[in-house]
Amino acid sequence: MSKVSTPKISLTLLLFVGILFNQHLNAQIVSGRVLTEVRSPISFATIQIGEHHGTISNEEGNFSISTVGFNSKDSVYISCLGFEKLGMVVEEFSSKDYILKEQVNELSEVFLTNRKLTVDSILYYVNKNLSKNYKTDLLDYEVFSRKTEFIKGKDVNFEIDKSTGFSKKQLKAFNQDFNELETALVNNKSKQYTDFVGHLLIKDANATKLKVEKAVRLLDKNNSQSLEVLANKGKDIISKHLDKDKVYTIKTGLLKISDSLSLSEGNDKMKDTVNSIGILKGNVKRPLEHHGFKSRSILNFVLETKLYKYTLDDITFLGPEMVYVISFVPRRSSADYEGKLYISNETFAVLKADYHYYKGRVGEKFNLKLLLGIKYVEQGHTGSVIYQKSADNFYYPKYISEQRDSYFYISRPFKFIENDNRSNKVAFEFMVEGVFKERLEVLFLSQKPISSAEYVETTEQKHVNYETPKQYDPSIWADYNVLEPLNEMKAFKVAE
Repeated sequence: MSKVSTPKISLTLLLFVGILFNQHLNAQIVSGRVLTEVRSPISFATIQIGEHHGTISNEEGNFSISTVGFNSKDSVYISCLGFEKLGMVVEEFSSKDYILKEQVNELSEVFLTNRKLTVDSILYYVNKNLSKNYKTDLLDYEVFSRKTEFIKGKDVNFEIDKSTGFSKKQLKAFNQDFNELETALVNNKSKQYTDFVGHLLIKDANATKLKVEKAVRLLDKNNSQSLEVLANKGKDIISKHLDKDKVYTIKTGLLKISDSLSLSEGNDKMKDTVNSIGILKGNVKRPLEHHGFKSRSILNFVLETKLYKYTLDDITFLGPEMVYVISFVPRRSSADYEGKLYISNETFAVLKADYHYYKGRVGEKFNLKLLLGIKYVEQGHTGSVIYQKSADNFYYPKYISEQRDSYFYISRPFKFIENDNRSNKVAFEFMVEGVFKERLEVLFLSQKPISSAEYVETTEQKHVNYETPKQYDPSIWADYNVLEPLNEMKAFKVAE
């Protein structure tokens, strides 16, 4: 009986099929850059496929977007205020640089419009049409959020100046650990990143719920300069050198802040705080409130026009739509910002707003440096918001960016006293000075109306489980249409 041979698949064929498969997957993700004609990056340009699928370029002009589910003849558009719209079909859309031509328009040129308006009239109609242009309640936003934070240390000093029950060797080891923490804070430039995709459901200004689909934290616990990590490192040093089996009273100056601290207690409470859904919800809810057009908004340069002086700088276009470019500066001392507004000539909707603190202005502050050794000043606040018109003729936020730079100074004496033997104590001086930098970015992927019943039926989780990779991996968000990270984030890697 003849033997029937079984066909074998060669290794070469398998490799060939694998290569084709990978090429197919890669072809469904288009990554590119949006540039000017002199090859400068264009930030926050819109890349749109069809009516409801899109993203924006980051500050470096880079973007990535999936083409899965689209036909080869579906339309792709790349657009940005002040530039001519670039159009193509999906089969022509590939990973490369895209050049947008600048659309220059001077006020002295003749343009066709049935309105001849002063800048005050434009701002009047903006406020008159707010309720007509913007919808804020009973909405489900699909969002991507990115939070970047780090401390830029200026000066640090930890020093034990009095102790009992410690040998010279123990004191030397204690101070050496503190010195290493000082050096790390001042010299290290590591940043912490928190990304997530989820749905923010809004009933009204007072009721919101967040459903997180995926959350990722890029954090080097050895090098990070976040306030959370700094506090934990300080606690770890104290726990390392004091007796964990003892109970202590803690005093700072004349104040007793604890009379029953046990260093053997775990960090579960801190973990619960970090993983709380409220932390992530705040990363979306606060920017949305700040850049809306209600009482909690910081956009008082739109709502309170008597506080500012406005100048009509230019006329530009977003596609066929004519757009007024208006700059503003404070008119009164109670006004904080300067910047630019981009306003539709057709609907008087604010399409974009860029702002930062006017020279000499600061935000929240308190100075108890002499009394309690504490000072805090929000010395920098920069932001931008982009609104897009939807099929229902309302404008919804597409992208919000907000960065705050906060100076802080803390100089406090601390004393740990054993409860069982009050003569055993450790006293040390703690001083830290620097700038805490925090940036929040929110990309709104889609929005849809919901009913009150749908809101009530939605259950909000209490805690979030983060993925914590040791280095940036582009495949983490391969299934999502998120904001392309900056090059510094792509280079993130936990130090061995």
